[in-house]
Amino acid sequence: MSENGSGLSSAGPVVGDVAGIGQLVNSEVAQKTYAEALSPAMRQVGGLTEDALKTFRLFTAPLKLLAAYHDRFAAFCDRVRAKVPEEQQCDAPPEIARPVMQAFASTSDDSPLMKMFEELMAKAIDKRESQTLSPTFPAIIQSLSPMEALLLADLKKREQVTDDLVDQEKQLIVSRVKANFDFAQFGGQAHHLTISQALKERNLVSLKSTGKVNVAVEYPGLTIPEGLALRRTTIRLTMFGEWFVSACVGG
Repeated sequence: MSENGSGLSSAGPVVGDVAGIGQLVNSEVAQKTYAEALSPAMRQVGGLTEDALKTFRLFTAPLKLLAAYHDRFAAFCDRVRAKVPEEQQCDAPPEIARPVMQAFASTSDDSPLMKMFEELMAKAIDKRESQTLSPTFPAIIQSLSPMEALLLADLKKREQVTDDLVDQEKQLIVSRVKANFDFAQFGGQAHHLTISQALKERNLVSLKSTGKVNVAVEYPGLTIPEGLALRRTTIRLTMFGEWFVSACVGG
């Protein structure tokens, strides 16, 4: 079977080698590929339904990905499409879809990051939302650890507040007195502080510390040793963080 140099054989497209890695369907060649792939003969050879191929076109994904991860990616597409009414669906912007497709193979289905990719792609195929997304969002998701993703999801629901005893000279936390969340969800107190600071560096989270705690009222039995002070820290999403989680975190 000969090839014509466009990635298509003379007999038509071949699933698994239709679009090269990273090639998107909104190119002229790929549009022709999808039109031919929808033919009855192609569907019979490839074992693909018309609905499956139309779904892939909606996601601007190369057919090579479908060939390699057919069942898994089909389930991903179904979950995403279920979030958007059919009449509101549109082709995803390539600057969002391409990096998501590239990250798909290296992200496990049960990861919090996959859930974020699903939410982002649901916005990307929704004509009411697709133009409100930042092309930086896929890379931000890839940069997150699972616990960082969980922390962002928790901050979408409410801000976090901790009251800590702090060494005033060294500006170090000696002990945590109280918090409005469970540190164990985030790997313990030290790890929670680490991931909070990491998210702050990416302008997703702000940490604001104050000394405005009425100890006599809120902690009547607490004795604060000399050299220490009770400090309240509020952890919340930045404006950019709110934008990000509105696109990438469900609920």
